[in-house]
Amino acid sequence: MRWTLYLLLFCFAFSCQSDLIGELEGGKKYTVQQNQHDFTPSPAPLPYQAKPVSGWAVLHTSCWYDNLGVDNADWNKLFGFYRYSDIVKNKNAFILAWRPDPQIRDLFQLCLYENIDGRNVPKESAIYKVRQGEKFYFDFVLNQGKYTLLINGNLIGTQSSDVKYRTVGRISAWFGGDKKAPHLMWLYMNFQ
Repeated sequence: MRWTLYLLLFCFAFSCQSDLIGELEGGKKYTVQQNQHDFTPSPAPLPYQAKPVSGWAVLHTSCWYDNLGVDNADWNKLFGFYRYSDIVKNKNAFILAWRPDPQIRDLFQLCLYENIDGRNVPKESAIYKVRQGEKFYFDFVLNQGKYTLLINGNLIGTQSSDVKYRTVGRISAWFGGDKKAPHLMWLYMNFQ
């Protein structure tokens, strides 16, 4: 009986590993409900002076899916910036995006994703992969109004558009392109 209890406690602790990482290290939990797009909490749509930002994130196993058909290839947003004067988030934006790896369960692909004059431009030539529960670090480096993205110190991409980011709004976790979340999902993130 005692060994059964130990085994159950061990399995529970192992399954909650990414939750513990997020909670113990000051991360905020972001959740999207089934049939929704927006992970909550969402940032207030306030203007900020463009600046470099560093942070980390952990994608929980709940973020993996393979039941959306061709929409499995759509990118979900994790964090980024949009030019505040455009008013809308998807006209000119610089974003860290994620999606499940279609070949390996609980593996995720990360990339730089831009909106350039309203066009979606994911930079799929530089994919970075992480496992569920793996903490990864991201840096948005700002140089003369243009952003560069690094993940775990690796250069993922530099802004392609000619837009100069001076006053920005924040883009937070968002599920999908066309489809909504197929089930409850959550992740942890912290940025400064």
